[in-house]
Amino acid sequence: MEKTKDEVEEMGPAKDVPVTAKKNMLLIQSAYMGLFAILGAAFRILFAQLFGDECANPGTVGWLAASSPLCVTADGQAVREGGIIFADLPANMIGSFLMGMMQTTAALGLPGSVPIAWTSVDSWFQGWEVIHLAIRTGFCGSLTTFSSWNSAMVVLLFGTGTDFTIPTQILRTLFGYIIGTETALGSYVFGKKVAEWFYLWKNPEMAAEASAAIEKQKEGVYINPKLPTFERRFLPGLDVPGLESGIELERLDKIYKWKLSTENTRRVGHEDLHHLNEIEETVLGQKDELPKVLEEIASDRGWDLPCLLFWTRGADVRVEAPVSNDSFLFTNTLSIIVIFCTYLLLATGLVLIKDDQSTYDETYRTMMYSLLLAPPGALLRWYLSGFNGKWLPVPAGTLVANIIGSMVSITSIALEYVSPVKGFWRISTLRAIKVGFSGSLTTVSTFVSEVNGFLQVRKTQNTGYLYIVSTLACACTLASIIYASICNKKLFET
Repeated sequence: MEKTKDEVEEMGPAKDVPVTAKKNMLLIQSAYMGLFAILGAAFRILFAQLFGDECANPGTVGWLAASSPLCVTADGQAVREGGIIFADLPANMIGSFLMGMMQTTAALGLPGSVPIAWTSVDSWFQGWEVIHLAIRTGFCGSLTTFSSWNSAMVVLLFGTGTDFTIPTQILRTLFGYIIGTETALGSYVFGKKVAEWFYLWKNPEMAAEASAAIEKQKEGVYINPKLPTFERRFLPGLDVPGLESGIELERLDKIYKWKLSTENTRRVGHEDLHHLNEIEETVLGQKDELPKVLEEIASDRGWDLPCLLFWTRGADVRVEAPVSNDSFLFTNTLSIIVIFCTYLLLATGLVLIKDDQSTYDETYRTMMYSLLLAPPGALLRWYLSGFNGKWLPVPAGTLVANIIGSMVSITSIALEYVSPVKGFWRISTLRAIKVGFSGSLTTVSTFVSEVNGFLQVRKTQNTGYLYIVSTLACACTLASIIYASICNKKLFET
């Protein structure tokens, strides 16, 4: 996943201050991520009940007792034909769609530079970066689950528990993996498209820029999305109404001379384009001093660098307003209170609800138990995401999280099948680990987001397919070995 935070810079004697600020931000991010992981896991459980659990186990879901469940999914077990449409497929689709909706303008290739594309550029929500991270990693990551999907396919492959009379369903298992991948990936892509529609609708000025950019790109002109708004539009010559209004003629003349001197270089595929981008991003975007080597390159190419530097020294230079997390919502005290109270309510419900009060109590207690284990799974996945981009050509952190979570999930399922003791705490602990911890440790939304990133670039398309196959193959193989070992199963037994 993309890093949205720069490392805090340590400077001189005050280096302890930014370190403290970094720790405080980490605490706040962890608290809100835990809260949104609970919400994501809760909706995943509710969707599974709505779309299939009540049909498979009538009378176990109280909130559906007076209404009609949709009965779309099957449980993925080989006790009957089916199982391709596994219980968490709807949650995986919805979570992947929301992940697509939560992309940045840069990720969607849209003009502007804001962290959330589906709303207006000046929306208050743009500054809530802590919540953005919590929604993407906490909510979407926990609403979707790779482990339950993989476990459903493994059980479909081998059969339920120690029952040796059920034939295996290898082809259905294969298509279950294919359908699960395609539906989640398609939902993510559709979410991105919807976010793009909303962005252009909510930001008509950006929509005009996008239309002008398309025309210029047809001519082979490169448009640098990392530049401030005015320069991003003016330098490639985008036809945007009112672009030059309110700027002094002398300053406008300077930036115009820089534009003319670099016009031929501003073409896709030009050998010096990367140098030009680096100079403009340094001077215009980062407002930093230009390195000597880049000054020499500009001089050798005949680019009018003095005019560019004169433009940046002007009083009217346009600076993008940075987003901020300064809000009463994002304080250590409030974040700790929120997650503590949430845990307290769930723990209280788990302890106080007794099995003999109604036929639905065991279901509700297990739900609460599962939600208590969702934050540890999500936070571990977030930690592992720090290893993405290291060691392997595919995201190693997400791969490890999905494989470990799948192994833990299938172990819980197998132990429940073979357990001679069926008391509440033993069975519910196994289910809570499977649904809460493993379900939130693994993710489909991040997985398809990373896959889509590979597939969008021609050079990395093969890496994307390798990532899909390696994730599914490793998770299925390791989970199958564990399940077959615990349940004493053989694949081709009938």
